[in-house]
Amino acid sequence: MKNIIGLDPSLISTALSVSNGSTMKLFNYCRETSATGKTGLKKWFKMSEDYVTLRYIEYREFESYSEGELIKLKDYDKISDMIIHDIETHIDKSQETIIGIEGYSFNSDAGDLIDLVTFSTLIRKKLYDYISKDITVLSPSTLKLESCKLTYPAIDIGKKKPKLEYRNYDGIAGGNFTKREMLMSIIDNTNLKDEWAEHLRDVKDDLLSIKKVEKPYEDVNDAYLIYNILNK
Repeated sequence: MKNIIGLDPSLISTALSVSNGSTMKLFNYCRETSATGKTGLKKWFKMSEDYVTLRYIEYREFESYSEGELIKLKDYDKISDMIIHDIETHIDKSQETIIGIEGYSFNSDAGDLIDLVTFSTLIRKKLYDYISKDITVLSPSTLKLESCKLTYPAIDIGKKKPKLEYRNYDGIAGGNFTKREMLMSIIDNTNLKDEWAEHLRDVKDDLLSIKKVEKPYEDVNDAYLIYNILNK
């Protein structure tokens, strides 16, 4: 038995999965305006509310560049404290803890990437100091490939000697997965029988009716997959 943590950091929609070996909790840290409308939770947040705990975050306004840099740092510090608190509340501190966290996508705009690096660095430092030093950072491309390997069998494409490749049932290589294929890797995995996997199967038609996997599903799926990759 061990604690397993999967974390997908994002400035506007961080997702967290926390397991103590017997239970698993899913969290999404997002702005209230992203999750709610005039009549309550928006469609996708409403659909997932029984499975994902929402934590509302806030970013303050600022007038100057210098003021903004310090305000953002304080806001990131507050949000990262929330994440650490939720982890500490839901793990068994008598057990070993392993952590998986998604790394940066260098396709982001420069400003967004710099802010994300600042935010993620704060989280990593606090995880290292207060939770566990057993931390694995998965690049976005690695997470895609491992999501494929988690579910789909290897294909030997070697002619003279074995050469394994991983593709889903539609023939898409793991390295080319999008959020849609990562969603399907959960749905197609018959070994995943927990509440989140079963929920995704129940709402599969809704989720796949549009091209983009909407939040919070997009980010929660990443954190959930990181957890299962570490668990495997």
